[in-house]
Amino acid sequence: FNMSSKKSGHQFQKIRQEKLAKQKDVLLKTKKLDGFLCKNPLKKHMESAEKNDVIKLIDNSELKSLSPMSKVDLSDVNVDETCNGKNLMEVQDDNSTEEVQRFPTDPADWLRTASFIKFCAVHGVDQNNNDNFIQSKNQYSVGKVRFCNKTMFFSNLPNGEQISRAWLVYSHKLGKVFCAPCWLFKNESSNLANDGFNDWKNAHKRLKEHEGSLNHKTCLLKLKDLGQEQGRLDSILLVQIKHEKMYWRSVLERVVSVIKTLASRGLPFRGQEEIFGSSKNGNYMMLLELLSEFDPFLAQHISKYGNSGSGTTSYLSSTICDEIIVLMAKKVKEVIINELKSRKYYSIVVDSTPDITHSDQLAFILRYVSDKGVPTERFLEFIPKVGHKSLEIAETVIMTIDNLKLNISDCRGQSYDTAKNMSGCYNGLQARIKNINPLAFYIPCAAHSLNLVGSHAVECCNEAATFFGLMQNIYVFFSSSTHRWDLLNNNMVSKLRTLKALSNTRWSSRDSACLSLNENWSAVLATLTYIMDDDTENNITRNEAKGLMNKMSSLETAIMSVVWGFLLSRLNVTSNKLQNINIDCLDVLQLYDSLIRLIEQTRENFDDFETEALAKAVRKDYKITTTRKKKRKIFYDESESEDVNLSARDSFKIHTFIPILDKLKTELETRRHAYDIFCKPFTFLTKIKELDNQEIRKSVKLLQNIYKNDVEFNDFINEVLHLKAHVDVISIGEKHNLLGLQTFLYEKDLTNIYPNIEIILRIFTCTAVTNCSAERSFSCLKRVKNYLRSTMTQQKMNSFAILNIENQITRQLSFDNIIDNFATDKS
Repeated sequence: FNMSSKKSGHQFQKIRQEKLAKQKDVLLKTKKLDGFLCKNPLKKHMESAEKNDVIKLIDNSELKSLSPMSKVDLSDVNVDETCNGKNLMEVQDDNSTEEVQRFPTDPADWLRTASFIKFCAVHGVDQNNNDNFIQSKNQYSVGKVRFCNKTMFFSNLPNGEQISRAWLVYSHKLGKVFCAPCWLFKNESSNLANDGFNDWKNAHKRLKEHEGSLNHKTCLLKLKDLGQEQGRLDSILLVQIKHEKMYWRSVLERVVSVIKTLASRGLPFRGQEEIFGSSKNGNYMMLLELLSEFDPFLAQHISKYGNSGSGTTSYLSSTICDEIIVLMAKKVKEVIINELKSRKYYSIVVDSTPDITHSDQLAFILRYVSDKGVPTERFLEFIPKVGHKSLEIAETVIMTIDNLKLNISDCRGQSYDTAKNMSGCYNGLQARIKNINPLAFYIPCAAHSLNLVGSHAVECCNEAATFFGLMQNIYVFFSSSTHRWDLLNNNMVSKLRTLKALSNTRWSSRDSACLSLNENWSAVLATLTYIMDDDTENNITRNEAKGLMNKMSSLETAIMSVVWGFLLSRLNVTSNKLQNINIDCLDVLQLYDSLIRLIEQTRENFDDFETEALAKAVRKDYKITTTRKKKRKIFYDESESEDVNLSARDSFKIHTFIPILDKLKTELETRRHAYDIFCKPFTFLTKIKELDNQEIRKSVKLLQNIYKNDVEFNDFINEVLHLKAHVDVISIGEKHNLLGLQTFLYEKDLTNIYPNIEIILRIFTCTAVTNCSAERSFSCLKRVKNYLRSTMTQQKMNSFAILNIENQITRQLSFDNIIDNFATDKS
């Protein structure tokens, strides 16, 4: 017989009673929560203060400035009107619930509660002494009216010093003043503690008597002691917070120094891993590890927090690092913008290039004159995917200027390359900007223009193009084989300059290629001859060497190498000078003029080039063309004797040498015109010594008509005449140009004497003449956003770019405010 295993109701009840009995026994043996808590020591202190008849003298200067707080967590329990310190703390002990309360600042609305007394003891009260005191009007007799004033809130000492009466509070609603400590502890002996005081005729006397009274000092001491006791816990917490802040500040100082070092040099931060101790953790962690070897504090921090993982704050993670990089870049940008705003005038430089992800990046750069009179060009940001239409670029440029809080009417120049979408006189970017601000003069990039001068000269005749093609073929022939490259190096006398490749855009590379070929001419010929005669080489290689050898052996090729070697060296030196930030439009004009005069002189020096070429050419004769001469129909007024048969030498000179030089000269003169138009109104300032007063007035009027809103004519003409007399008695030195004149004014601190001249010089100097700074920023872009960091966000890329490009500001700037904000948030 099987019975059910389920318990009956009586059994369940019995089990429940046993369980309750066990719980009750455990509770009886457990110590109560009161045993773990200390009684409020302030109660005992206040009781002893009540019994003590000795009152400490208090200097009003010890009172802290009383500033109101709108919200505070305190209990809200009413206190009996005979409230003293003991009763106050007893009420406080009996109430543990805290609320957020808002306390009034006018004594008319005060309620004598425990929470309000505690608040006033810890935080103080608002004296309301910035009121206009209109409500305090007291009519003594006809025509005798008195008001409260600010002098009543100060006590005068015998030595003439003043001490603030921090205990005195003005009521706007009642037009009376109160003593806050006496009111809070209900000192019956004075109106200042009850209904308020408004006897302004005797105010200073009564206030002096009150602040010296024993009851006032007793209440003041109670409030002070209560504030110290109540603020003790806050003080401990503040000290702890301060120590925490100093700790995290020390960590951040080291982090910011590492970021500054890496970012200013354009070095990568991250590695394959984010683990301290790993050899693949990247430059950022590597530098922190290196510092920790000599810094015990950082070593301890890394040991404690370094590899703690997500969820634990260490300020060493990549997330915090990226945040700090963005904030540092933002501060560098703010410094640049603030400096630019203080100098008012600027010019725009923009150019674009594709990045590693084939996204077009527009470099935005502004040029201005620093407070030391030095022209400065600053990179601000890369703007992605703008497009190549002039309207799109113009809208982006204007929007960027607005975002930077700059005034487009202060723009005095713009410099871009000579592409049609940028330089077009009707729909180009420069035309759209000039429609908004006619004073934003467009200056074509002088360096780009000089490159185009060389390109057009090469394309003017077949012999010139053939020579540059030969140089590239020679480089490719030797560089494509390590064996052939070694043979060439063995034949070279000096191995300091090897063969170089050509570049379609950089003419400095063409100068290097031509220079290296000229220096190693004999070695190249000897190596080609060796390869051509070497039976171990394959036929294709030997035929290539033979073809190159035949071209290099001709006298025409030797002359081309000498001529282009000379021309390219001069063009390259000039191009390097044009890329200098300190150059101005007048310098560009002078450099172009110097090249024009050089080419005119070179046109007559064919014999010298020929003599130099004969010394290194294999074949000493010109190539004789075997083509049959075309017969031309002779008209009735011509004779056969008028046909000129040119020799091979004359034919090369007339059809190759002279066209190259003439093309260079024509292109230079054409492009020079743009710079001459802008410079012409300013040039009189460089020769004021030679001009008479009438000519100076005429030139000043012409310039003032252009910049009529920037300078005043009468003041400007007076300053120029004064400067002329000034220049007569002193020497400016060798810098007798506009930039030199501006430097002179700043070095001698004469800008206040000649303010209008300084404005004109600042406008002229801030006008950009090249966009080389934009080109240089592209090099930074290639380093920052490479194939290993192709997924970098635009904000992070711009932050890295500005910290690297403007590395001088990055290294000199203090980032203490960023460190303090981070440390405060953490603590």
